[in-house]
Amino acid sequence: MMGFSVPAARRSVRGVLAASVAALALHGAAVAQDGRKIEFNIEAQPLATALLDYARQAGVEIAVTPEVTRGRRAPAIKGAHDAQAALQALLRETPGVVVRRTPRGTVIIEAAPVDPEVQRSAYEVDTIVVTARKREEDLRSVAGSVSAMSGRQLDELGAQSFADYLTRVPGIQFNDAMPGYSSISVRGVSTTTSIDVGQASTGVYINDIPLADPFNSAGIPDVDTFDVQRVEVLRGPQGTLFGSAALGGAINYIAARADTGDRAGRIEAGVAGTAGAADPGYQVKGMINLPLIQDRLAVRAVATYRERAGYIDNIGVNTRDSNSMETFGGRLSVEWKPTDAVSISALSLYFESENDDAFTAFSTLPDLQRSTRLLEPFRSTTEIHSLRGDIDLGWASLTVQGAHSEKSTHNVTDFTNTFGGLFNRIPTQIPLIAERASKGDLIEARLTSSGDGDFEWLVGASYFDSRIDMPSYAEFAGAAALIESLYAGSHGAGVGQKAAPNDRFNDYFLRVNGQEKAVFGEASWRFAPSWTLTAGGRFFDTAIDHRSRQSGLATLLSTGSPNARPAAADASEQGFNPKISLRYEPSDDLMVYGLVSKGFRFGGPNAIAPNPAYPSPSSFDSDSLINYEVGVRASTPDRRWLVDATLYYIDWSDIQLLIVRGDNLAYADNVGSARNLGVDLAVTWRPTPSFAVSSTVGYLDAELSEALPAQGVVKGAMLPGASRWRLSNTLTWRGDAAVEPMLIASHRYISDAPSNLQGTLRQGDYNLFDLRGSVTLNDARLEAYVENLTDARGVTVSQMSGGVLRHHYVRPRTIGVRVTYDF
Repeated sequence: MMGFSVPAARRSVRGVLAASVAALALHGAAVAQDGRKIEFNIEAQPLATALLDYARQAGVEIAVTPEVTRGRRAPAIKGAHDAQAALQALLRETPGVVVRRTPRGTVIIEAAPVDPEVQRSAYEVDTIVVTARKREEDLRSVAGSVSAMSGRQLDELGAQSFADYLTRVPGIQFNDAMPGYSSISVRGVSTTTSIDVGQASTGVYINDIPLADPFNSAGIPDVDTFDVQRVEVLRGPQGTLFGSAALGGAINYIAARADTGDRAGRIEAGVAGTAGAADPGYQVKGMINLPLIQDRLAVRAVATYRERAGYIDNIGVNTRDSNSMETFGGRLSVEWKPTDAVSISALSLYFESENDDAFTAFSTLPDLQRSTRLLEPFRSTTEIHSLRGDIDLGWASLTVQGAHSEKSTHNVTDFTNTFGGLFNRIPTQIPLIAERASKGDLIEARLTSSGDGDFEWLVGASYFDSRIDMPSYAEFAGAAALIESLYAGSHGAGVGQKAAPNDRFNDYFLRVNGQEKAVFGEASWRFAPSWTLTAGGRFFDTAIDHRSRQSGLATLLSTGSPNARPAAADASEQGFNPKISLRYEPSDDLMVYGLVSKGFRFGGPNAIAPNPAYPSPSSFDSDSLINYEVGVRASTPDRRWLVDATLYYIDWSDIQLLIVRGDNLAYADNVGSARNLGVDLAVTWRPTPSFAVSSTVGYLDAELSEALPAQGVVKGAMLPGASRWRLSNTLTWRGDAAVEPMLIASHRYISDAPSNLQGTLRQGDYNLFDLRGSVTLNDARLEAYVENLTDARGVTVSQMSGGVLRHHYVRPRTIGVRVTYDF
């Protein structure tokens, strides 16, 4: 964290001023050192102008080097503050500077020295600003379980997707299955390692725009982290400020916004080979930032393309490396600041991924092989358009954001063996085509208090409307004739055309509409120098409705009619989600907090035809949980040690559970409860300026509080994916040579866990080791890496389908090189 320090001068004041073409030199008295308050009235504006205003109002001489102010802005400072705290607040968004004072009282602000003797460490102690409370604040001042990785950290780790960084965060389970269709659980809050029938238990956001659907998600895009500003991971329910989808927690991508101050660009290219793959994989990425009007208007464009080599052979269709994958996307950001008090941001994003075959290997076959009658490709797309306005009102800032998102998936599954039993024989190929298309519209407005006084507050309102269409069908040539020959005797002549018009023998369509309206707020009161009380809440009103139809042979056999329209089961709910925390911060190096928060998610319809032989409810209700936690954030004064520790307990009730009826149709119901107890620990140690060790440990005991006899689940059953132990270790060394050498060695361990509630399927219990090394010359960096050094076969998800146990594995050993060039 940048501090207000007065180190010994390393060069003369004359040298600083000579290098400072835009130096601010104002005659006045020295900054008050007696702690008295000064009334400040400084608008949010370019940093250079803000420092001029500060100098006048504080009565102080200031000299600042131009590299400090170039392209930088300062927040508004209003009200009574002591001079040192006010200057610290002005420089809050300007990391890497040193502030010192001459004997006559002149304040000098300059870029921090990079001399190896004063270089801080392998991971510099950056001030990572997060928006977990929908206001910008230092990560280490948040009273809650928030982790964040800056864009620089992600880049140095070579992180490109969820699996590269979520597996390094304690308390997070990433069930790595189909890319773009994997699931995430936080602190064990999940009853499946696949996509939930209802709303996902973890919210995923891009610049605060929700990507989770209120029903049977249309896929969560694994957006490339190239040119991302940071990724925030919020553990524990975030229902107060983020709403429904964040039952267990939230992942928030913050894409880099256009910079109105400086031109910048980056080009990245790489090639990698995966063990056992016939062909290598490639990646090409680029970013350009162009100020069109200095400090007023800028655009930023990003493009990415990745081709990842397949490593599973499908012997059923004689295809090697069948699960190869391509991803590509683009992003356009526009930043307009018509005045110093107004900022308007526009973001458009498109991302697409496509793989040729599923990522499961069959346990009954040799290593990394599968066998199907046809390939099972999967394609997903995501499109987002948003517009955000921020207005500094002086006493508060107003933020208004509107966004439109569209997602789609197209999945082909080999159902030859599954459907074959309906025909007493198996045709050559029977594909099941499943599609999902969702649209979402969000509008949110909030007021956030200005300044850093003893009382801070935020109030807002939001409306989210979504629609998801889910058609699926199966067909093959000659289906109608085959059904006629098999079932005419029991169901009458013409049954073939009734059950399979145009040879489509299975047809299903579901449309679900969901709305969430809410008002929310949060306030913090520093009632004593070291104590802060925060309380907040969210009043919500959710509604969901649907319509569906289904037809075909399976419908005929289960209901007696080839067509069915399940009765609509619309639902609406209202409620209140509270949150309260107490923070004790006796110094800059220690914070202790306690927190109680609540989360919820949508209920929904069971849009399947009723069957008297297998009764099932027409809908299911929302579930909710209460999270209790205490945490500590501590560091040594020299920042060589950083420690974050959290102890939490979760009480989860009315759990939504996916259940399969006797006729193989699935529905959801609210059954049982669970309790999750755990500890999250993150430690960073910097023994020398060149070396750093970062470790995280997560311990979790997540189990059902009562038995579910109908599902064959006993009391105390471990929740799916809830590995008891998760470890991550990263060792970083940076050399002081001209080429800036860097080495990173990392390790991750995930203990054994069930993939289903019954515990019959298992995943986890593996170690991963990675090595990375790089050198930098001028603005170009060359990097070489080895991922999964030992070529481990770690099972990330297990599934039983068609009587065959199928495993999703971590990617085999991958060796690659990458070149980046910044300009």
